Amino acid sequence: MKILIFGAGALGCVVGGFMKKAGHEVILVGRSEIVEAIQREGLYISGIWGNHHIPNLPIFSQISDDWKGQFDLVILSVKSYDTELAIQEIVPIISGNTLVCSYQNGLGNVEKIAERVGMTRTIPARVIFGSRVIKPGFVQVTVIAEPTALGRLSNGPDEGKVREIAELMNKAGIPTLYTDNIEGLIWSKVAYNSALNPLSALLDVPYGRLMDTEETQMIMKNVIYELYVVAKTKNVPMIISTPEEYIQQLFYKLIPPTAEHYASMREDLKQGRKTEIDALNGAIVKIGKELNINCPTNMLLTSLIKAREKISLNNLQISISP
Repeated sequence: MKILIFGAGALGCVVGGFMKKAGHEVILVGRSEIVEAIQREGLYISGIWGNHHIPNLPIFSQISDDWKGQFDLVILSVKSYDTELAIQEIVPIISGNTLVCSYQNGLGNVEKIAERVGMTRTIPARVIFGSRVIKPGFVQVTVIAEPTALGRLSNGPDEGKVREIAELMNKAGIPTLYTDNIEGLIWSKVAYNSALNPLSALLDVPYGRLMDTEETQMIMKNVIYELYVVAKTKNVPMIISTPEEYIQQLFYKLIPPTAEHYASMREDLKQGRKTEIDALNGAIVKIGKELNINCPTNMLLTSLIKAREKISLNNLQISISP
């Protein structure tokens, strides 16, 4: 396949590197410091999937008109708040047969992509492996909970084509499978991220420490209960049918293996960057409002993260002022 990876951060570099190594034609688009490092020395991938060096990996800081009509697949791996801008840049150079995969966190990304290219060309993904940029050109795969899942929503692409892409990714060394319930998997991951990430970021603790107090446990429970009310009203086919069952799995199966892990949202706040809160707790609140459902715990966490974003950005600007 000929693949464009738009968003050459930690996830994008891992997927692009492994697909290139497997013999596919891959082009990446990313930030200038990452582009320059990979153009100079190639891409280095380390971690739980082994050590790899991918030289001569085509990577650029912007899209070229010369690429028009060349790609079979675009993998969109930008932050959720950049989805609309990213798809706006991609549309002019893709053909009517190009599929676009939302390789992202949170709710709403698939719908934003489908608004521009149609649901028949949009592939949702649930990505649940972790990676980080050690320095430009060097990425590390840190953890995997389950294989990445690709699927299709109603009126989505041909099932056989999506299955083929999942198989190609899996053969390339990125554990991937096809699922008939991608919507349920995405919402389950949103439940996990919404319960853990804001608290980890606000309290500056790893996931495991959130089990230490009755207060944090109760907040996590309330996040899940609210999400399940919204999901049930929206007729989302949740993987785990009740919030009580999900809470048991979260507390005693999902948190323990990642007890020492900090949310990436914490690092975003430390660096004065925008977080993905609007695609997580904020999305639960937004959808809840549309359904006349109040989600006070998710609303409070969203408001607190947004306040911290502003404070962190102001502090960063003050620290770099002459």
